[in-house]
Amino acid sequence: MRKLTTARSVTLVSGLVACAMAVPAHAQFGGVVFDPTQSTHAIVQISNEEKGLVAQATQIANGQQANLTLSQQLLQDIQMAGTALKIYQQSITTYNTIFNNLKYFNSKQIWHTAENALMNSSVQNTYGETAGLQAQLNGQSQNSSIVWKIMNLALNGSSSSFWSNQVVGASDRLSTLAHIEAMDAASSQCLSAVGAYQASRSNNLSANTALDTSIYDTTDLTNSEVEQLNLINVSDSQRMEEAHAQGQLHACMAAQAAVSNMDKRNQASLTINDANYKLTQQANNPTYLGGGSSTWTNYY
Repeated sequence: MRKLTTARSVTLVSGLVACAMAVPAHAQFGGVVFDPTQSTHAIVQISNEEKGLVAQATQIANGQQANLTLSQQLLQDIQMAGTALKIYQQSITTYNTIFNNLKYFNSKQIWHTAENALMNSSVQNTYGETAGLQAQLNGQSQNSSIVWKIMNLALNGSSSSFWSNQVVGASDRLSTLAHIEAMDAASSQCLSAVGAYQASRSNNLSANTALDTSIYDTTDLTNSEVEQLNLINVSDSQRMEEAHAQGQLHACMAAQAAVSNMDKRNQASLTINDANYKLTQQANNPTYLGGGSSTWTNYY
């Protein structure tokens, strides 16, 4: 549109300039007289008007481009506002869900488990043979070594002649003694671990019961977010302490298994050693008759 207007203006101006350059003449045959000066003024005025029209057309075009940019920006703003509104509505829904769960959550009792105290051990003590064992198992005594010695047969083979010339690793007497001493240590440790666990459970029973009650409480006070997080932290701490206590009991059982393996190993070693002794004696002292066949050498 701008190029067409400019071309027309140039054509019009060229024609008018040609007319302005014509030689002044008088009217002939009674016609109108042509004035070149007035024509020049008209040409200049038309040229100025054309420039003004071009400038206005440029401003209009720039204004349309600006309006288009503002329209696009407005459309993007509307889309962002719609997204923000959706996020806000989702947040409101999530909040209402959490609030209702905390305020009206009343089905916790279906998971409620009662923690009972460990039952006290009752040990018969007719002649004093188990003196202190009941108190030890119930966590009321710290004399596990003494209690274990009272219940077991004392070792009398303590004379120097009985242990003389015994070599560690090659003596049945020393291996049996080591088995007894290892059994004493492991068993005393287990008695201490059982007593400590019983005492800990008894001392912490009221606290564990209170924690259990708070966890399954359905009132608003214990169902706030902060209170629930506190209960989770306390529960984790309680489970960690219980895991430590269980670890001590498991260590005790592992020690007992090792002692039991000692007895089985010694029996197996004794069997092999006896067989080796018999074969050695047979080889060094043949049992076949004099002048008889050597076939009887391997007969046993």
